[in-house]
Amino acid sequence: MLKVLEKTHHQAEPGASSFLVDQVAALLCYDPSVRSGAQDASYAMSAAAGRVWSALGDRRLFNRAAVDGLRAELAWLTESLAPLSRSAPAHDRTVPNLQHPHTTQGTAYEAAYDTALAALESDRYFRLVADLQQFCSAPPVRQPRRRHLYGG
Repeated sequence: MLKVLEKTHHQAEPGASSFLVDQVAALLCYDPSVRSGAQDASYAMSAAAGRVWSALGDRRLFNRAAVDGLRAELAWLTESLAPLSRSAPAHDRTVPNLQHPHTTQGTAYEAAYDTALAALESDRYFRLVADLQQFCSAPPVRQPRRRHLYGG
């Protein structure tokens, strides 16, 4: 007698898809605040991108070929936002340099902001957003594996 056991992930799929949709929405929610230069928003957007990257890495749910490109683009976005998350505007510094009012502290923040803004205004970013939205609307879920158990 042949028994076929299906190891399905259809029960986990709706929850994972819902989480993924929520994290993509969070990523997009922080976009305007990052564009306006809010430091905490760039950190939050990076964190949301990291959660999307992590969720896409679940090899049990998603086809690897379908997610590798998205994960690479999310890593690029996170790298683009990271310097802004770590730097602070010159006016937030507690000890101003009175001898040299244009210190590298202010220019470091400006450079980080310019990098983040360039990333968010690039075609690459808009392509990533479109690809994420397309992925969420029809996630390429892996086909369930079937294991055959031979019993008597």
